Amino acid sequence: MQRIAAIAAMSENRAIGKNNKLLWKLPDDWANFRRVTAGKAFIMGRKSYEAEDALISDYRNVIITHQKDLKVPENTLIANSPEEALELVQDESEVFVLGGAAIFKQMLPMVNYLYLTIVHHVFDGDAYFPEIDWSDWRLIKSDYHPVDKDHAYPFSLNEYELVR
Repeated sequence: MQRIAAIAAMSENRAIGKNNKLLWKLPDDWANFRRVTAGKAFIMGRKSYEAEDALISDYRNVIITHQKDLKVPENTLIANSPEEALELVQDESEVFVLGGAAIFKQMLPMVNYLYLTIVHHVFDGDAYFPEIDWSDWRLIKSDYHPVDKDHAYPFSLNEYELVR
């Protein structure tokens, strides 16, 4: 069975961004993201792809958009829907859904694994991770990271498995 994993960092009030930018800089979260996603395919929406702090795979990317004239590099494909995006990466053992908010909402019913960083702070955002029925998920792993000289906010690196 293919692992379809959403990977995101959200605040305690589910904020994930504002003005198409991340709300925090957490180097250890970024290092975890790079470690977990190395050599894997990414699925994201056009706005996330075009963001100045976009997370692009060196390996394979699928952008969900209805924009016909979007210019993309050779290792990047265009899909018109989440279903089409998954068809384009059906040969992968694990794919990562990177967002943004609309893509997370559309694809969460298809996701069977979550890598979810919880930033233990409340932020004012304009993009939010969708609400989750936690009874459908089991916490597999949680690593707490306190505030330190490189991290202004405490956070937890959590992994969840779908159980429904």
